[in-house]
Amino acid sequence: MYSKKTKSAFTLIELLTVIAVIGILAAIMIPTVGAVRTSANKAKTKSQFSQWITAYELFRQEYGYYPNFATNRGNFIINDNAGTLKFAGALTGKNLIGGNALDANLYGNEKRISFYSLSDGDLTSSEADAILRDAFGNTQVGIIVDVTGDGRITADDYTNATALRVETKDGKAFTPSTGTGSDKDIPTDGIRAGVLIYSAGKDGGSKGVMSWK
Repeated sequence: MYSKKTKSAFTLIELLTVIAVIGILAAIMIPTVGAVRTSANKAKTKSQFSQWITAYELFRQEYGYYPNFATNRGNFIINDNAGTLKFAGALTGKNLIGGNALDANLYGNEKRISFYSLSDGDLTSSEADAILRDAFGNTQVGIIVDVTGDGRITADDYTNATALRVETKDGKAFTPSTGTGSDKDIPTDGIRAGVLIYSAGKDGGSKGVMSWK
């Protein structure tokens, strides 16, 4: 006689248990992956800012002053193609597709020296209408330069706190805090620096990315 073998199968309880375990693992892993990505983008953004500041310092060594795109004091928000062309002209001597920058966008770089080479990660596209961005994809970047020449960034170098406001790509705002106290992003007695650069990071609020912190 032949014995009939029966195929074993998962019971409903076993299937539900497996699904529950997968759900728990996903709940643990997804936030962790998101946090790692945010941390990586923050590090990339700070690296970008560091390289841009180096270019500003090289400009100053060559010409004796920092390029200043602002019409009043030294804070400027790059948030469009026009601002990006000023940034590119001053620090690379070129426009965004490799041609010579317009004289109006050189901001003193009359020798058209390339102090920096813009990469794909710095721009929204490779087209002439590209906009400067950080590693989070934010297209609003704040820059403050030492226009007084005292080696510090203080309130004398920016118009007012409101003018420092930047946003994430989905509209979440960040403004560096100013005023008295060591807890302020830009304290009253200032920061020993020639250039400060910042953006709203991933979530804005108090979580902006600043070159000096």
